[in-house]
Amino acid sequence: MINFDPATQHNMIFNYDRTDKWSILEYSKKLLGKTLKQAIAPDVIEARKGKGRLGQLVEEYFFGYDVNSNPDADFSDAGLELKVTPLKELKNKTLAIKERLVCTMIDYDADQDKPFEQSHVYLKCAYMLIMFYLHEADVPVQQLLFIYSVLWQIPEKDLLIMKQDYEKIIGKIRAGKAHELSEGDTTYLGACRKGQKGDSDVYYNLPDGTRAAIPAPKRAFSLKTQYMRTILAFAEKTGGQGTYNTSALVHGYGPHLIEENELREKSFEDILLDRFEPYYGKTYEDLVRELNAPTTGAKSKYFLIANEILTEGETRGQDVTKSDEFIKSGIVIKTIRLNKNGRPAEAMSFENINYFDILNEDDWYESRLYDILTGRFLFIVFQEGEDEKVRLKKAFFWTMPVNDLDEAAGYWLNIRNAVRDNHIAPEYFWRESDHKKFHVRPKAKNAADVAANPHGGTAKKYCYWFNHDYIKAIVENAK
Repeated sequence: MINFDPATQHNMIFNYDRTDKWSILEYSKKLLGKTLKQAIAPDVIEARKGKGRLGQLVEEYFFGYDVNSNPDADFSDAGLELKVTPLKELKNKTLAIKERLVCTMIDYDADQDKPFEQSHVYLKCAYMLIMFYLHEADVPVQQLLFIYSVLWQIPEKDLLIMKQDYEKIIGKIRAGKAHELSEGDTTYLGACRKGQKGDSDVYYNLPDGTRAAIPAPKRAFSLKTQYMRTILAFAEKTGGQGTYNTSALVHGYGPHLIEENELREKSFEDILLDRFEPYYGKTYEDLVRELNAPTTGAKSKYFLIANEILTEGETRGQDVTKSDEFIKSGIVIKTIRLNKNGRPAEAMSFENINYFDILNEDDWYESRLYDILTGRFLFIVFQEGEDEKVRLKKAFFWTMPVNDLDEAAGYWLNIRNAVRDNHIAPEYFWRESDHKKFHVRPKAKNAADVAANPHGGTAKKYCYWFNHDYIKAIVENAK
């Protein structure tokens, strides 16, 4: 442990002013392009293992203050929280966000009565110094390279959406449904699982003083991976110097679907769903004519209609998935076409299975499939009528229920085991005829479109799919 006098530390080797955000930022740049071991005398650093250890070492050995569980921001005199978070290098040598940014633990009891503006997550994370480092497997944390350091003040508009997220999370807790929380419930601010394997679920009290009937896994407030991509874009644009105004950059980060004044009146999701209301019951042909939408015979024709409805004014016709809100939230739009009898015309596909990644995953909750299935989905439903015309039926947001995620864990395990055993073939995967909720089948451009096999050679490309019956149930149960 380093001994220092907090009152005078900025005059010692910790040459920065704890009360000044910009002084802290400038000091943090001394670590960029270096490992902690290179920046500090190597014989001083105490080796530690596990997640979060690098952040603790940076706090103690680089900034010179004791690690603690204080609910205030790390640099409380400057109103600034320190966050250390990993990047990963992709095959094309670009950098990407590795994981969500954990803000602070959720206290199921104490947080119930705290408004967002008084919550720990707001007080700790509204203004942050974020230091990005490059993750490398099996490398001691003190030997990992720091890449970027930026000041990030969450813009007011984003805070309005996060406030809605916070209230949705707290609402479930107050209703005794903390066990049903999912990262897919919310837009920017998530409630991620947190804790060690084998940790017991926790009981908590309800507003009336009784104890919740069902305990819940430990969770933390976090900024979703998709939101963190915005911050990485800011870091890359500034070169890690953090000298740009974050609000100015964010407001130029892509077309905006919604304005701040709208968010003060309604929730983000209600605003978008209200845009569909005037068009329910109208045929595809009527929608094309009214919206002056592009026509195509491709499967994307229904997405193009939804895109025209979601975009308004200056953004009309622009790709909604490239809007500021969709980039930050990672919301996935899926169009569903039902036959006359209400059965989906097609099963629903997702991304191809990355055989290398799934082979290296040893925790369902850290897997790529878990990330996909705990996302937020916007389903837009069209249905064929007796006159054989296809009409817009409904639109709704959806998150996979906890019980379905439990089945999905078995689905992931089946795929992982098959890949591990080099059984990358239909007879080893769940099939739709098994009458589960999910199945695996091919999805490739042609027979020559194959993927690398971790065991050598190539393998046919297979994809994650939702079954027809599961989609039908989702649509029928939607409010």
